[in-house]
Amino acid sequence: MELWLVRHGLTDANQEGRLQGQIDYPLNEEGRKQAFLLAERCQGTRFAFCLSSPLLRTRQTAQIIHEVAGCPPPLYTSLLLEYHWGIIQGMTKEQLKRCYPGLAARLDKDFHRTPIPGAEGLPRLFQRVKRFCQWLERLEQLQAPEKPVLVVSHGRFLHALMLVIFPCDFQQSWPFPMDNASLSVLEENFNGRTRLKLFNDCCHIKE
Repeated sequence: MELWLVRHGLTDANQEGRLQGQIDYPLNEEGRKQAFLLAERCQGTRFAFCLSSPLLRTRQTAQIIHEVAGCPPPLYTSLLLEYHWGIIQGMTKEQLKRCYPGLAARLDKDFHRTPIPGAEGLPRLFQRVKRFCQWLERLEQLQAPEKPVLVVSHGRFLHALMLVIFPCDFQQSWPFPMDNASLSVLEENFNGRTRLKLFNDCCHIKE
């Protein structure tokens, strides 16, 4: 199976540096343009499925790709939702420091291991990622193996997915950040190993 991983286009919250989480921010004008350019890049590719998070910014990105590139209509699953940031969801770094200075200081020292009240928590996030991988395995039985699967999701979820596929110590390092409207391509070969063919490619939106 070949996976085409897409992070949604830009939002105003991205530009403001907010922890968007599961708040339903829409794409802004630039984000819609990015999604359109990415969709043009996907033209000519015959996807088996298009899977998307149900949040607005991912729905809009997936719908633009569907309309422009002619990929299958998006199938929405909560497994692809962005990480829930609990009490700091929707905040900028400055707001976090003002509202929760102690928590902000702990996050500055150890971002990946500091507990956040009300947050999803990394163990639950990785459980959700693994359930998504199991779901993909079942989908693979329904599609021709030569057709790729398009996955439209969010920065932290896609990052966690990469950490599951290419095991890293998530409590120490998150080395796979993805930009808005970026494309990454993974290929599982005949011996069950996964190859990273393309990572965080944004050439379609570069001048």
